[in-house]
Amino acid sequence: MVDSLLYDIGKVAIFTFVLASMFLTGLTVTIADLVAPFRNRRLVSISVVANFIIVPLIALILISIIPMSQELAAGLLLVSIAAGAPSTGKLAQLTGGEVARAVSLTILLTIITIIIMPFLVPFILEGAQADPLNVLASLVELILLPILIGTLIRSRSRSIAERLSPIVDIISNLSIAVIFLTFGVLFLARLGQIVTSTSGALAIFVAVVFTLLAMGVTYLLGGFERDARQDLAFGAGFRNITAALVVIFASFTNIQNDVLLMVLMVTIFSIIIIGIFVGIIFKKRMDAEKKARGSGA
Repeated sequence: MVDSLLYDIGKVAIFTFVLASMFLTGLTVTIADLVAPFRNRRLVSISVVANFIIVPLIALILISIIPMSQELAAGLLLVSIAAGAPSTGKLAQLTGGEVARAVSLTILLTIITIIIMPFLVPFILEGAQADPLNVLASLVELILLPILIGTLIRSRSRSIAERLSPIVDIISNLSIAVIFLTFGVLFLARLGQIVTSTSGALAIFVAVVFTLLAMGVTYLLGGFERDARQDLAFGAGFRNITAALVVIFASFTNIQNDVLLMVLMVTIFSIIIIGIFVGIIFKKRMDAEKKARGSGA
C-alpha cells in the first residue's frame, strides 16, 4: 500500500518536473537563440552524430558483451536514444560554457528525440501498448509545447520571462526532489536485493560504464574549442530522462521493473559522475577568477 502510494506520488512529480523543466528551458532562450547553432553546421553535425549514433552504439556494444536481461537492455537502449537533457544549459553556466548555445542545441536534440523515439520504442520495449503516433503526441504535449510556449514568452517579453523563471525553477527543483525522495525510498527498500541480485549489480555497473564512455567518446569526437567539447560531452552523458520517463509512464500500461531500474540507475549515476566533473571545473574557474582579481589589485 505504501509502495503504491509512493509510486503514484512519484509519477505525478515526474509529469510536474517534465512540464516545469521544459517550460523553464524555453524561458531561457529566444527564437534567435534557437537558430544560432545552425550557423555552425559542424557543431550541429557532431552533436547529432554523437547523441543519435555514437551513444546508441555504445549501448548496443555493452548489451552485446555484458550478459543482461531483456528488460535491462531495453531500459539502456531507451535512455541511449533520448537526447537533449534540459540540465545541459545549467552545466554550461557552471563550467563557463556558452549557455545559449548549450540550451539551443538541447532543444534541437529534444525535437529530434521526439520525432524518432515513438517509432523506435516498439522495437525496444516488448509488449508496448501504445501506437507510435500516441507516443509522439505525448512527447509533443509534455515536452515540445512547454518549450515553445516558454520561448515565445521570452521572445515577446524578457521581463516576464525573468519573473517567471525563478518560480518555475522552484517548482522544477521541488518536483525533482519529490522524485528522488519517492523513488529513492523505493530504491533503498530494495537496495539489498538490487545490490546482491545479478540484475541490480549489472544495472549499476552498466550505468557507470555507459555514462563514462558516452562522455569520453563524445569529448574526443569534438575536436574544436574546449568549452564546446565539454558541452557536447556533458550533453551526451546526461540523457534526456524526461523523454524516457514520458514514454514509460504515459505510453505503457504494463511497466516492467527492470526497465525503469536501468533508466533510474543511468540517471542517478550520470548525476554523480557529471557532478564530480562539473565540481572540479567550477572550482578551477573560481580559483582562476580569484587569482585574476588578486593579480589585478
